[in-house]
Amino acid sequence: MDHEKSPGAALLRLLHLLWLLPLSWTALQGFPVVEVFTLKPLEFGKPNTLVCFVSNLFPPTLTVNWQHHSTPVEGVRPTFVSAVDGLSFQAFSYLNFTPSHSDLYSCIVTHEIDSYTAIAYWVPQNALPSDLLENVLCGVAFGLGVLGILAGSVLIIYFRRPCSGD
Repeated sequence: MDHEKSPGAALLRLLHLLWLLPLSWTALQGFPVVEVFTLKPLEFGKPNTLVCFVSNLFPPTLTVNWQHHSTPVEGVRPTFVSAVDGLSFQAFSYLNFTPSHSDLYSCIVTHEIDSYTAIAYWVPQNALPSDLLENVLCGVAFGLGVLGILAGSVLIIYFRRPCSGD
C-alpha cells in the first residue's frame, strides 16, 4: 500500500487544510467599516432616510441599532446583508426620519462573532439652501445686471457725442 494514497494520509491532508481555513478567514475578516448618510439630499423639515452602510463584513452576523441623541430609536427597518467578493459581505440598515438642525444620530454595529462594535455618527451638514436665499441671490444678480446695462448705455451715449475740434 502506497503511503501517499493511504486513507490516513488523505485524512491528514484534510485536517491540515481544515486547520488552515480559520486562519484564512481571519485574514479576510478585518473589522467592519460603518458609514451613515442620507438617501436623498438634506432638506430640513422634509422626510428623508438615513442609511447605515457596513462593509468588510465576515461572517455576515451582526446587530444594528440606531440612536437619536443617545436614545434608542424604534421602527428601524430590517438589516439587509448581501455578498460582495469572495467571503466578504456588506449590510444596509435604513431609518426613516425628518431632519432638524440639532439632530445627532448614531448607527451602532455589533459584529456577533468577535463582539466588535463600530459606531458611526450623522449630524446635519451641507443642507440645501433655502428658497429665500436663492431668491435674494437671484434678485441681487438681476439688479447688478440692470445696473451694468444702464452704465453701458450712459458710456455709449457719452462717447458718441461729436468732439469739438480746435
